[in-house]
Amino acid sequence: MIGGEGIFTAEGNTVKLTDGHGFFSRKNVPHCYQSSGGAFDTMWVTFQNGEYLLDYYHVGDSFFFDVPGFLTASTKHLMEMCSRSSSRAILSAHGYAWAAELLDALFQKPLSGSEKVTLFLQHNYDKPLTLSTIAEHAGMDRFSLCRSYAKDTGETVMQALKKIRMQKAKDFLRYSSYSVEQIGKICGYESSSYFIKVFREDTNCTPLQYRLNRWQQNSV
Repeated sequence: MIGGEGIFTAEGNTVKLTDGHGFFSRKNVPHCYQSSGGAFDTMWVTFQNGEYLLDYYHVGDSFFFDVPGFLTASTKHLMEMCSRSSSRAILSAHGYAWAAELLDALFQKPLSGSEKVTLFLQHNYDKPLTLSTIAEHAGMDRFSLCRSYAKDTGETVMQALKKIRMQKAKDFLRYSSYSVEQIGKICGYESSSYFIKVFREDTNCTPLQYRLNRWQQNSV
């Protein structure tokens, strides 16, 4: 639900959903919904071939849930990615990734300290993160954070952040119409020149060259 409230019924369970609550079901699960007296707005995400993912998390046929805080931003990203493609395979892949992120947040096993840090980076890559802010979130000093994270993952915290940002930048370059400057800011780089420098170091080409090369490959 993204506004108002409604009555949802599935598998004999009837729940009043309001803004910030959701409903998830496997395919072919009968369900219905109606207004509880006023206007309400919903947003739906569907994708193909997700049964294995649902089995992995031991998800039943349907469930109601409280929307995690990160889901709004993830959904906006999903919509932007999907608007750039008409391929059912690509659209389903984006939906699969979105669902995996949601299910992981709802049903994930207890995370290690390093996994929590990585998750924090994935959800906050768009912010001007520093080692100090990351360490504060992790509840440790910078030295302990760097030592434990490198031991567990084989890379530094800032290397992991850079990797996440570069993958997000590549996704935006391939599937959005944002300018290079906009993408740089979305990915946490206030300086577009620094973003271009870091991107070139990672890919051996500029963001514009990467976008052009990908578009040419997709048109072949």
